Amino acid sequence: MTVTVTWQGVLISLLIIAGIAALVFLCIVFANLITTLKKVNTVLDDAKEITEFATTQTDKASKVLGGMEDSVSAVVSNLKAHKSTIKNVSSLVGATTSIIGVAKATGKRKQTKAAKDSAKKKGNKKTAETK
Repeated sequence: MTVTVTWQGVLISLLIIAGIAALVFLCIVFANLITTLKKVNTVLDDAKEITEFATTQTDKASKVLGGMEDSVSAVVSNLKAHKSTIKNVSSLVGATTSIIGVAKATGKRKQTKAAKDSAKKKGNKKTAETK
């Protein structure tokens, strides 16, 4: 029994083997693609939740800030109207702070002097007792 092999038969056999290999490769690629798409879908779902949360928080903040706009503009206009009064109060507070600082410093000096005097007296008593 003889088998005749032609070039055409060899090439067709090689093409069939290459086609089978390509099909296996495509199956692997599509399997990986499916798992990747599942992961992307979960990420997109998380991003959607985060975006919805950010949108609701932004809307809440916008409502709060929108209501404050009139109040802030009223405060600013009042401050502009009473600029000289604010300067006077600021000067008064600064002067009061300076007076308090001087009083504290004077009190500390008196305490320090009294402590030194009592230390001297104690020192004189000890030296008198030892003699």
